[in-house]
Amino acid sequence: MIKSILKQSPLHTNSTSSSSRQQKFARSKLRVSINLPDNEISKQLSFREGEDHGGAAAARAGKAPAAASRSQSLVMSESARRSVVEVLRELDADILALQEVKAEEEKGMKPLSDLAAALGMNYVFADSWAPEYGNAILSKWPIKRWKVHKIFDDSDFRNVLKATINVPNVGEVNFHCTHLDHLDEQWRMKQVNAIIDSSEGPHLLAGGLNSLDETDYNEDRWIDIVKYYEEMGKPTPKAEVMRFLKKENYTDAKDYAGECESVVMIAKGQNVQGTCKYGTRVDYIVASPNSPYKFVPGSYSVLSSKGTSDHHIVKVDVVKEHDGGGGGGGDNKSGGSRGYSGQQSVGRKNRGNRAQQTSLVK
Repeated sequence: MIKSILKQSPLHTNSTSSSSRQQKFARSKLRVSINLPDNEISKQLSFREGEDHGGAAAARAGKAPAAASRSQSLVMSESARRSVVEVLRELDADILALQEVKAEEEKGMKPLSDLAAALGMNYVFADSWAPEYGNAILSKWPIKRWKVHKIFDDSDFRNVLKATINVPNVGEVNFHCTHLDHLDEQWRMKQVNAIIDSSEGPHLLAGGLNSLDETDYNEDRWIDIVKYYEEMGKPTPKAEVMRFLKKENYTDAKDYAGECESVVMIAKGQNVQGTCKYGTRVDYIVASPNSPYKFVPGSYSVLSSKGTSDHHIVKVDVVKEHDGGGGGGGDNKSGGSRGYSGQQSVGRKNRGNRAQQTSLVK
């Protein structure tokens, strides 16, 4: 049975500028840099197994790396934990989606609560494959409602964590965080179907979907990926989940990519930066069909996790359009997909004449 815990840290006040209608949401032309000599994700991570940093009631934000075939129960060392806070502070995100997060109820939800306190954010947590590991959403703004759904059935320990966040001068934002099965695409299809069936109203979905998007690669590159996965002893890569989401008219944040520095090696025949150590994109931020949440052109990027995770950070800005028409433009927010072994954040305040944007990171 899923046990979910809600804790709110002191509200972090954000000023919001008055809105002017976001112009158009045309998809931007994707540009990527290529061929870095090393894949930074594969560098040694500073985790120590079974370490307890003690302390009474604070939350801890530990994340277990998403291993190829199994999840490891690891607790971050103090130095690694500091670097996670530093990286997230640099992002200045408004909302974060985290997967494989460690939070022990008996220890005041540490280390998740420590991370949230350091960032001045509220959080919700739902355990998944172990009582102290699961998905988390962090927000600079109040989390008004939240709930947890088993992704498929009682035999499936994975879940989708759904939070409704009250953004000042914007209204409610429905933000979902999940982490799908890493081995079986047919099981992932059951999971994503269950997520869609259980969702009510427009939403943003971010997390490790662990499926590829065939439009990211040309035919030769896809053949190379299949061969590489086989050599690594991993299941043959599949693309049914993303194909299905697009058929259901979900919008992929990647279609709104802009200039960004390369953080992973991008092979010939691939038009997007990978988010995992295999160089492929498995982490996503998508918006539901007919959604008022619009990705800001040029805002999608993959950012370095700087050795704090085996996945890199996916970030995007989002704006929310008002219903109906007259006067008062859409309010902006930004959203992001993934970083840090299942971490997602919602972003930065827009600095300029436009309405407030929210940045999401996953």
